[in-house]
Formats: sequence, structure tokens, C-alpha cells
Amino acid sequence: MFVYTQKKFTMKNIFKIASGIALSLILFSSCNVENLKETYTPVEVSEVSFTQANINATSIPAAQTSIDIVLSRNTPENAVTVNITSTLPSSITAPASVSFAAGETTAILSINVSKMPVGAQIKGSLSIDESFANKNVAIMTTSLTLAKAYTWVSLGMGQWFDNLALMSASSYGIQPVEVLKAEGFERYRIMNPYANTNQLIASWSEANIGTNRSAYIEFWVLPNDLNVSWGTFWYCGLIYDGAGTDIKAYLPSSLSATYAADDAKSQIDRTDKVVWFYPYWYIDGIGGFGTKYPCVLSFPGGPNLEDYL
Repeated sequence: MFVYTQKKFTMKNIFKIASGIALSLILFSSCNVENLKETYTPVEVSEVSFTQANINATSIPAAQTSIDIVLSRNTPENAVTVNITSTLPSSITAPASVSFAAGETTAILSINVSKMPVGAQIKGSLSIDESFANKNVAIMTTSLTLAKAYTWVSLGMGQWFDNLALMSASSYGIQPVEVLKAEGFERYRIMNPYANTNQLIASWSEANIGTNRSAYIEFWVLPNDLNVSWGTFWYCGLIYDGAGTDIKAYLPSSLSATYAADDAKSQIDRTDKVVWFYPYWYIDGIGGFGTKYPCVLSFPGGPNLEDYL
């Protein structure tokens, strides 16, 4: 049988109970402090961090050879070298480490982009060795999006002839055009070759004027220093039979591999300072006119095409 016995609380008993509670609190507190030390141990070397989580440099001048990435730290007393890992492609060289001098709060990590191709967008990342940083507060990795851009220089005014889009019954339809050159490269832009809407109407009709019109034609000289090439196609500003039937000037091989031999027709004549283009004129889904309607560029200082053609 359970018998309830009332316990008398004397001053001595109260003291023992209070002492026990106090000891428990001390032990509990000590345990928390120990756990806190295990959870966070301050980094003693440098607390290094990138200053940006993302770097977008998509207009790097083509001649530029390096890009500087800034790192910082909040404990600058001692010199330190920090290990870096990279996921950038082989065309970009990144150092395996970066050094802070004693007293310096920032350091520069230079990556070599001298072999980076122009026009291609490249992505990758740089990361700090975790032993040099507190990952809870530092930017441990910076992601990079890089692209080189050509520096375009005007050569002056030239002339543009298009046998299909601009020539009418009464005129060659020759247009004045500004010609740009990519500094350091055999790459050119013919600016606004189809800006003259009235000439397009005179050559075709008002019903044939489309909404797509290339602001420039970009072309380049191939390594054989004879042939020229361009992107997939350019728009001449005309439609064939209503909306969606743009007449396009294709690089023949871009339209079909069976037309690849026709690429060789497009050539630069450095003596005469002219370029002959033989695009394959085509309307997607309908058909085309082949390469029998050439275009000609006369460079600034080249011949008057009225006399040359």
C-alpha cells in the first residue's frame, strides 16, 4: 500500500536544493559554451573573400590581355598566400594562388585572356580555399561570364551595289555606305546598306517592303587572303509574298552543304579595293534564286561603282 508522508522542509534542506540547482545551471552553461566553440572556430589566417559573387564582362576589348579580380580580407596584419581553384576553360589562364602583402586588405588576381577567342561567350568560376576564409560570411566563389568584343574603327564612306534588292530598270541603285574595320583583324562591317527604302520600292514594289532589315553586314577575310565569309545570312529589307517570307542573303554553305562550293565565289580584290559577294538568295519554305545575283562593296578610296560595274 502506498503511504503518503509529508516531508518537512528545513533551512538545511532548502540550502541543499538551491545548491543543486545552481550547480546544474553552471554545468548546463558550461556545456553550451563548449558547443559554441565547436560550432564556430574563428579563422586565424585572413578571412579572405571575393568582392563580387558574379562578374559579367562581355565587352572586353579584343586586344586586352588580362582581367583583374579583386579579393579582400579583414585581418591584414600578416602576409598570406591564398590558394585558388578555377573552372575556366584552357583559353583563359588563372593563377593557382594570390598573395596579400602584410598590411594590405586587398589583393588582385589577374587572369590571362590573351588567347580568349573574340565573340564567344565563356563562363566559369574561381573559388577560395576554405582554409583561408569563413564560408559563413565570405564570398567563397565568384562566377564569371566573359566575352571579347571587337573595337570598330571607321574607314570612311564606300559604295554598295546589290544586283537583286537595289538594282532597278533605270539605275544600279548604288548606295553610299560607311565601312568599319575591327582593329587588328581582317573583319569589316558595311553599315546600313538597305537604308534607302525608296530604292527598294523602285526595284521591287511597296508591297515587298518587309520589317526585317540588317543594320550592317559583317564579313571577314579568310586565311587564304582571297575569299570572304559572313554569318548565316543577312536581311535585305524585302519580303517575297507577304509577312514571314523575308528574302535572305545566305552564305551558301550555311543554307545547305550541297552549296558549299559556291562559298568560294565571294572574294576580295585588294588591287581594285572591292569585295564581291555571291549570296544564295532564299525565302525559307518557298525557294530561292541561287547565287546569280551578286553584291559588290567598294572600299573607301576604291572605284566609283557606276564606272566599275
